[in-house]
Amino acid sequence: MKVIVTGATGVVGKEIVRQCLADVRITKVVILTRRAVSMDVESHPKTEVVMHQDFSKYSEDLLRRLEGASACLWAIGGRSDQLETDKDMLHRVTVEFPLAAATAMSEHIAAKAPVGTKFSFVFCSQKTVEDRHHHNPAKLLFLSSSSSSSDSRRQKGEAEKGLCEIADAHAQVFSAWILRPNAVVTGGEVTPAPKKKRLIGSRSSSGVELTQLGKAFVRVTCEGWKDRIIDNDALLKM
Repeated sequence: MKVIVTGATGVVGKEIVRQCLADVRITKVVILTRRAVSMDVESHPKTEVVMHQDFSKYSEDLLRRLEGASACLWAIGGRSDQLETDKDMLHRVTVEFPLAAATAMSEHIAAKAPVGTKFSFVFCSQKTVEDRHHHNPAKLLFLSSSSSSSDSRRQKGEAEKGLCEIADAHAQVFSAWILRPNAVVTGGEVTPAPKKKRLIGSRSSSGVELTQLGKAFVRVTCEGWKDRIIDNDALLKM
């Protein structure tokens, strides 16, 4: 299986790449990145690194290089201090970039996936999204009154809604999977760290360990899942 990974220089993206390289079902990992990756990753026999500066645009030449892929594992984020102060950047990173990629891949890559497979777009969201496109208020967790948190929740919800619409419009060849960890536990710390917030509607208040999240990305990529939206409890059990 050939897969595409974005965000490979970030904390979550690095772990996704590590898990992809370790899984025998994945034979090629195309890393789309604006920055150089580590030498051990770049020199790995499974890896192809493609430098790409504008994640809102996908040229014909780039799309040809991505042909034959069965999935995109999306983990592009940004520095929290920057996104909290730059709402335009927050919208580009959270909404515009994944939807531009999903649109290009659903229209130009998905139909060329290996016979008998549907292209999978696996997106790392968060449990704090404003869940306007689903009818389950219990999905709203770790609610905060701060404007930056509200913007992030709303825009994650906008991205999820857009991905679901793209998947529905190309249902024969394209699937969207949305992973919603409560938080990501890295090196003994929880990111994001909830402060004075109450958990609602879930059996577990804990986040997902980074290694576990990487494994979940790979499992969903290779096997799919019974639900399009994969919540924290499901991620913990994978």
